[in-house]
Amino acid sequence: MSNLAANLILHPKLSQTLAVLATTIGRDKIYRLIQYLARLIAWSYLRRGAVEAADRWDGLKNGLANGRRIMRIFRPAEFMQAAVRLSARPITSLSGPGQLAHVAQIGRQLGYAGFLTTDTLVWLGSIRFLRYDKQKISRVQNISMRFWLAGLFLSLVSSSASLVKLRADSRRFALSLEMARREEKTPEDRVREEEDRREKGRGLLAQRQQLLSQLIMDSLDIWIPATNLGYAHLNDGVLGLIGATTSYMGLQTQWIKHSAAGVARKSI
Repeated sequence: MSNLAANLILHPKLSQTLAVLATTIGRDKIYRLIQYLARLIAWSYLRRGAVEAADRWDGLKNGLANGRRIMRIFRPAEFMQAAVRLSARPITSLSGPGQLAHVAQIGRQLGYAGFLTTDTLVWLGSIRFLRYDKQKISRVQNISMRFWLAGLFLSLVSSSASLVKLRADSRRFALSLEMARREEKTPEDRVREEEDRREKGRGLLAQRQQLLSQLIMDSLDIWIPATNLGYAHLNDGVLGLIGATTSYMGLQTQWIKHSAAGVARKSI
């Protein structure tokens, strides 16, 4: 029995789970997943008239939302740093889609920084550290949602432009591959170049999958601030399902990242 318990406690999947939860982003994704699942469950109970059960899940949702705000207090600085670093890079060497993706990515970072900053102000008002009346809190919440909506929209623009650029890069890569195969080279050079081309091809494929995943998440998430601002009219059940789906996708990305890091450490 002790061996079974030790095997369970030391299981690689549990170790990987703890590694994900050890990061702020990993914990935030887990809490966000539970938060939006609670929103979906609360809506389901309320729809069936179970008000008491709905209140319990709604309380869990609100508690997790406030907890996530505490964890993200200093994250606006991260997005501001990312925007400054991106703006310092020259874009004259980039093509049209590359330039658009670069500029949109800067706007995305600024949008998220503005969203998290104003969201922190909302939290400080909710705990009465800042003396806001209900009207002012509502106004700050609207500003926060506008920043989030702008950040998501610019992220969609950046991802779409990056996909266009990546498609052009893939075409150039396929053309160079065809030309390289026609050249006369020694078997050793062919093997080495073939391995380099395979590695570059895997890199292009991984980049495409990452961009598509981000595009899907942003396409779904954008409905949350749009609904909060009154531009769309989705119910809490749909919003809960959207949030839970994108949270799981983001958590899966973190899981894969830590899995790859674990493999890299083992190979050293």
